[in-house]
Amino acid sequence: MASAVAACTTPPAAPEPTPVSEAKPGTAQYDKDVFETLLGNHELIRREVKQLPNGIEATTESDNAEVAALIQNHVRAMKVRLEKDARIRQWDPIFVAIFDNAGKIRMEIVETPKGVRVQETSDDPWVAKLIQSHAVMVSGFVSRGSEESVLEHQPPAK
Repeated sequence: MASAVAACTTPPAAPEPTPVSEAKPGTAQYDKDVFETLLGNHELIRREVKQLPNGIEATTESDNAEVAALIQNHVRAMKVRLEKDARIRQWDPIFVAIFDNAGKIRMEIVETPKGVRVQETSDDPWVAKLIQSHAVMVSGFVSRGSEESVLEHQPPAK
């Protein structure tokens, strides 16, 4: 009888998180699946952006632990893509410009308990404006989700 009582009082194991992707982490498909999952959960995400003279500082977080982990994963993956020139969204002019100028962008990531704080800066004044424009676009992804992600975004005038 004691084992039956123990079985009833033992809390159930936490459910496994729903897999975001069948693809291997680090692949373009995996990164796309994470991005699309974040877009689908955009209402669970908050973002604050501070403009700096040479770029931005953005804090992107969620009270949902799984979404917070995806934010961290996504930001780390995008930094690697910039460093390796592993381009994405090349149909969107702002992404073409970001990757064309990746060597002029410094990106520092600090993980927070609920997401990330990112500082993106450049010594090139136009690239600093590009970083700021990209931050506005990302904030659009957070506020409007997939509705924003299908739009083309123009880089600032030179």
